[in-house]
Amino acid sequence: MRLPLKKKPGDPVLATDWNLLLDAIEARTPRPGYGLQFISSSGGFSYSSPPPAVERDRGQPPFSVIAIEVDGSRYKVTIKEGWVIDRRPKTADHPHVKFFMPESGGTRLDTRPRPQISMSIYDILWCRYKTDKAGLVTGTPEIIVDSSDHDGVHYWPKDPEGYGGDGDYYVKLFKLELDDDGFPKVIVYQQSDIEHYAQLWTGENVGGGAGIYKKHDEDTNIYKFRSVDGRGGYTGDYPNAGVTAQIKAVTDGDVVRVIGNGKKGSRVWKDCDGNEMMRIDWNDGLVTSSGDEEMEAGCDGYSSNYYNI
Repeated sequence: MRLPLKKKPGDPVLATDWNLLLDAIEARTPRPGYGLQFISSSGGFSYSSPPPAVERDRGQPPFSVIAIEVDGSRYKVTIKEGWVIDRRPKTADHPHVKFFMPESGGTRLDTRPRPQISMSIYDILWCRYKTDKAGLVTGTPEIIVDSSDHDGVHYWPKDPEGYGGDGDYYVKLFKLELDDDGFPKVIVYQQSDIEHYAQLWTGENVGGGAGIYKKHDEDTNIYKFRSVDGRGGYTGDYPNAGVTAQIKAVTDGDVVRVIGNGKKGSRVWKDCDGNEMMRIDWNDGLVTSSGDEEMEAGCDGYSSNYYNI
């Protein structure tokens, strides 16, 4: 843009000269771009960022900070909403994927205008949600502020020797600190939707027999099962090594078979006249004859009412 020519004292100022000057000033007037504002004063002009309370959330990830506003010695923080997503493991659950919107002070994060969260420097923002013993999200997740760390509690399923336990989870979103110039800065931990999976296996013993599934060790996440053991004679509480086991447990491919000891035989009781009065048979170490009979042993040589053995 061409400026008018310089004038000497007494030279006339023409309309064309004045218009050229105005056009040059307008063409060279600074204009702020996106994210800046123009402030003019008697001393000149300056650029400034918009006030912190102005929200610009285009393209912001879930749970990210949109605005920080000074509130005395504290700060009002506004965040982008995010979901707690529960992927349900049971085929009978419908829908299989459920979405939970957290609340702050009883207000959903997707409410407009968004809720403002009061924080101090070194405070941590958490998303807390709970589950039942099956690991399924219950209730409404909540946004809480606390400068302390929270380990939370992992859910554990009910087993035959325990009661199971509900889950209580804390997801750390960000921490508020100060930078070197004394302005608040955000230390980010989570900027995405929170996905929860009920991944622990559950089991139960069925039928009326002895239970093979014993318990789940919560500390080690190990599921413990009882062994099937063979048994023979006992001395006190310990098996007698000199007695052949009556019951054996052997592995056979994908199954555990319970078998006897291979012993087969019978025992017969006769009276004094040689008549068979009682018989006990066993096969594979197990008695196969009736066990309901009773007899008296002995023979006086005069009557067939007593029996020799």
